[in-house]
Amino acid sequence: MGANELRAMKPSSVFISLGRGAVVDEAALANALATHAIKGAVLDVFAVEPLPQTSPLWDLDNVLLTAHNADLTANYFELGWNVWAENLERFLEGDSSLATPVDVANGY
Repeated sequence: MGANELRAMKPSSVFISLGRGAVVDEAALANALATHAIKGAVLDVFAVEPLPQTSPLWDLDNVLLTAHNADLTANYFELGWNVWAENLERFLEGDSSLATPVDVANGY
């Protein structure tokens, strides 16, 4: 998705990206969002992951950023519940560490 495609979108459009980050011109998308040429964006994948702190996408209020988790596999829910159960067990045992910690410094 490049600048030409973004210009062809209606101002009420919301761009959703969950395929391959490299196919989106992130600078053109950030510009379209900042100028309200499109209404918003939901982004799950990026050219560089985690999304660099210097990306202008972080500062836009019309963007929803997710942590590259839009995949669906045969055991998706089972894996998710297993992580949840492990975190619950740790919590009940007084262990404050999580099986899948958030690393704010790294952006994910």
